[in-house]
Amino acid sequence: MKRISLIALMLFVVCLPSNSQANPALERAVFTDLQGSRTNTARFKGKVTVVNFWATWCGPCRQEMPMLNTMRKKLSPQGVEVVGIALDSKDEVKRFISSIKVSYPILLGDSDTLDVLRSLGNKTGGLPYTLVLDRQGRIVSQFTGLLDEKRLTASIKPHL
Repeated sequence: MKRISLIALMLFVVCLPSNSQANPALERAVFTDLQGSRTNTARFKGKVTVVNFWATWCGPCRQEMPMLNTMRKKLSPQGVEVVGIALDSKDEVKRFISSIKVSYPILLGDSDTLDVLRSLGNKTGGLPYTLVLDRQGRIVSQFTGLLDEKRLTASIKPHL
């Protein structure tokens, strides 16, 4: 009986939101947009923000981008933003983005981005890696691997 209670407690703790405050590593991380301006995710505070780390060479990343684009179009009137952070070269990203017509903001990671991913809980650096931030910038959901619309919607809906 004690073992079952301990397992139940461990599952409860694992399912709790990972942060009660905005994540400092994510807020301090500086990215570059495709026009060359430096920015960070703090600029999206006030919106429920889906932050998707991806790369052009990542098959599952490429597969989920149309769904992310559709979700942004559908939910932006309710205060939802999707942001892609590419772990790739600017030229590769620009070439790829022009071929698939993504309408959400794309930022470029740098050599420190992998450390940021690890500090956010993605110890292996696996892609795609998606975070859902509430309107205060707190991480409320994390997903490693291919994400579907149903799971993403379920993580966003309580924060609208």
